[in-house]
Amino acid sequence: MFQKPFKIKSNSALKGSDRKKLKCDIQKNFPQLTETELQNLLPNKANISTVKVLTHSSAYANVFCVQSDGDAAPVPIFFEVEKVHYPTVYLLWKHPKLVYHFTVWDPVIDFLRKGADLMLAGVVGHKESDFGGDLKTGQPVAVNTNSNRASVAVGKAARSSQDMKAFPTQGKGVLILHVEGDHLWFGTGARPNIPDLGLPGVALDEESEEENASSAEVEDAEESAEVQEEGTGEEVKNEVETGLEERLQDTKIAEEEAPLGPDFMDELLRYCFLKSWKTSAKKLALPVLTSNFFRLHMVPACPSRYTLDVKKSSFKKLGAFLKVMTQSGVITIREQTKGVETIVAVNLEHEDLKHFHLREDDYEEPKPEEKKEKESPHIRELYKITAHVAPIFKNYHCKKGDLLSAQNIRQHITEYVKQNNLQDPNNPRFVTLDATMHDALIGAGGGSDTVNITWEEVMQKCLSRMTQTYHLTATGPLTQPKPVKLEPIDIRVNMRSGNKKVTLINNLELFQIDIQDFAKKCQHGVAASTSINEAPGKKSRELLVQGNQVDFIAKLLQEDYKIPVRYLRGLEAAASKKKKNKK
Repeated sequence: MFQKPFKIKSNSALKGSDRKKLKCDIQKNFPQLTETELQNLLPNKANISTVKVLTHSSAYANVFCVQSDGDAAPVPIFFEVEKVHYPTVYLLWKHPKLVYHFTVWDPVIDFLRKGADLMLAGVVGHKESDFGGDLKTGQPVAVNTNSNRASVAVGKAARSSQDMKAFPTQGKGVLILHVEGDHLWFGTGARPNIPDLGLPGVALDEESEEENASSAEVEDAEESAEVQEEGTGEEVKNEVETGLEERLQDTKIAEEEAPLGPDFMDELLRYCFLKSWKTSAKKLALPVLTSNFFRLHMVPACPSRYTLDVKKSSFKKLGAFLKVMTQSGVITIREQTKGVETIVAVNLEHEDLKHFHLREDDYEEPKPEEKKEKESPHIRELYKITAHVAPIFKNYHCKKGDLLSAQNIRQHITEYVKQNNLQDPNNPRFVTLDATMHDALIGAGGGSDTVNITWEEVMQKCLSRMTQTYHLTATGPLTQPKPVKLEPIDIRVNMRSGNKKVTLINNLELFQIDIQDFAKKCQHGVAASTSINEAPGKKSRELLVQGNQVDFIAKLLQEDYKIPVRYLRGLEAAASKKKKNKK
């Protein structure tokens, strides 16, 4: 959050009731602080100020600083984000027991300083850790290293302890907000150096905590560190230098598949809902189907490292979640027909929308190459392994329910035929089916006389015994595979009153094409009016363009949106081009 310079919006001293309120808030959020410790933390005669800052990610934070007698500069001790108080590393050096600490290997800190969040794979002993026992999502936590108990980073728990213990090698543990050495310092002089508080797990008494560890205990800690380094130094070095980046990469790949708790998914739903109204749906024409709003706006608004899944939330259904948003006054929903609901109004002045800002793990600084038009849809046809053909693929680490491309299927079948010597020696174009392939491709009741078939027939029969699915990628994440063929974009020309022709386009939104953006391109391209209407019995809205515009629409879909022609239906309705003879 403070890795890059921020703007100071205000800087004011706290007096009277504001000082009392701060003390009450700190005492409430950190009850482990005694009255004496709280008094020493916020002395009556010290200068206490609050600095309101605007970070590079457009997030606001209030930083509370204390300057006592003898201090060359005010020291930040807490910062407040979304009404949650987080201690700074400077405060935790004096009170290390204030929050739970995740202990990491020393090289991990370099990743955190560069802006990365803490992956559980980088936590020391992550497979055996209880992760604080009762941490809740969003609770303030800190990070220290295996060589020093002193805090080096502060953030909030990305998941609850229960979720972390269930999947200790997958996903994030801490969303980092503040790292030692970042811009969270207002003094002109040198910053204080990280104190040596000894190794994590070495108990320090209260007096030692206040004095940042006595010299005797520091010497003991150094001796312990030397002993540990002699015994495990080479092992730790190998673990960190050769294995850490690979584990972090594996975690990054697998984290989308890591199940997250209902509390996390509830918060993610709310975040994506609010983000939609501040981004893609900011100028959305209402009314809009709730299902379309979720698919075209909320799903693309989800941070790329997560997958939005209503079923994994406590709401279970989209309607239940939107009902809560309606009760809170953000939107108004109307039932169009039984079971079909539309969003008819949104309150952009609602407090939740007015104070919304991007999460730190969702913010990416714009790059020149990223300022492009929306990415074209990409369709990938896959086939699901069924019980019929599973025996053919079991030796290639594939099981029932796995998805394979036609290329992978052909590769595995070729390997199977070669390994079992099934290719006909007299005619290489034919394959002699063994019992396994015969049952898989033809069936037990298909007759035993069919033993020789061509390679092409083998492939065709195998694909026919599998379930065809598709994956569609565009502005949003990978859609869930569906056991049906993708319904093509339907282009029709109808006659209206006055012998006027109109072109109707259906199923655009099934391909994650922004129908409003598409309509504008049609308006500019053929200088014709357009309208968007609900299509009864269809999963997507219908676009109407005045005149016979089949040629233009087909060209637009193929060239701009890269839709293969096999997914376009009705091209034969294009206006015939008559050659005019000129004298």
